[in-house]
Amino acid sequence: MLQPRFYMDNPNWLVSRGLARSTIFSNNTGAGFDTFNTGYNVYQLFDGDPLNLCSFDTSTGTDTVSIKIDYTVVAMPTDFVCIMNHNLATAAGKIRVAHSNSPITTVGGGTAVTFTEIFNGDVSGEFATPDTDYDTLLTFTSSDDRYWVIEFYDISTWSATDLTIGNIILGEHYTMPSSPDLQVTQGPSFEGVNVSSSVGGRSFGTASWIMANGGTYTPFRAGTYFRKIAGRQSYDFAYGYVDDTNIRPSNMRSPASGANYLHDVVNKSGGELLPFIFTPDSTSTTEGDYLWARFDQPDFRTTRQAWGVETFRTRIVQEF
Repeated sequence: MLQPRFYMDNPNWLVSRGLARSTIFSNNTGAGFDTFNTGYNVYQLFDGDPLNLCSFDTSTGTDTVSIKIDYTVVAMPTDFVCIMNHNLATAAGKIRVAHSNSPITTVGGGTAVTFTEIFNGDVSGEFATPDTDYDTLLTFTSSDDRYWVIEFYDISTWSATDLTIGNIILGEHYTMPSSPDLQVTQGPSFEGVNVSSSVGGRSFGTASWIMANGGTYTPFRAGTYFRKIAGRQSYDFAYGYVDDTNIRPSNMRSPASGANYLHDVVNKSGGELLPFIFTPDSTSTTEGDYLWARFDQPDFRTTRQAWGVETFRTRIVQEF
């Protein structure tokens, strides 16, 4: 395992701290802006469930889908966006992200980011165009502006298939300062399988599940259902002799004063509360190296090995 990286969700972190969803999430409407199909709303785009598709009435015109985010505060660094379980290739759409210190209410408004493609988003100018449906991950230079907009444009004209999106993550990534200790445990578990024994000694297996139940779609694992690796993927690893300034802030009163694992990862996930994107290799552009995951541990504890250096363990499991 090289230097792992965590992609953490900013808006849902704010929701977990008590901000109203109606304050953070909204969509531009009116001339030039496309609308949701009946029965769908902006909150579904940020519910953390990529299987819960949200649909837009794009097939009837050439308008732009514009999703607004108001952090309500400044100094909230943001440097990536992930569009999960989308059909942008089929719908013939492309992605634009912009930010500003004032509300963005016009098509193409704000300062557009310059994307770097991690996977499935060909970058040209202000736009990234997915080659295939399902997942797209893009990074960009960090900004701490308060207002953000995520826009979906037609490439030339929308196709006859309406645009659908399963989940959007906008946030900040954190790269571990070094590789973990060598003994990294990785592999699938099958806790959905139950084996019973009869009085005659025979065994009978039943399964409530043996793999993700998303049909053709599993986050970062799209493909033929029966060929997917079964079980729930996980990583167990430890860090020893890490500088304590990389683990926690020097002043707990100002936790965001510098990059550290406690604030930028553990804090933003709420422990086991919120899922995130994880990769064991921060340099990878291979989609299969990424995992939609959450922590599988009720606490975060460190052990001080010597003055200024500590060790800790973590367990990360795949989120279906």
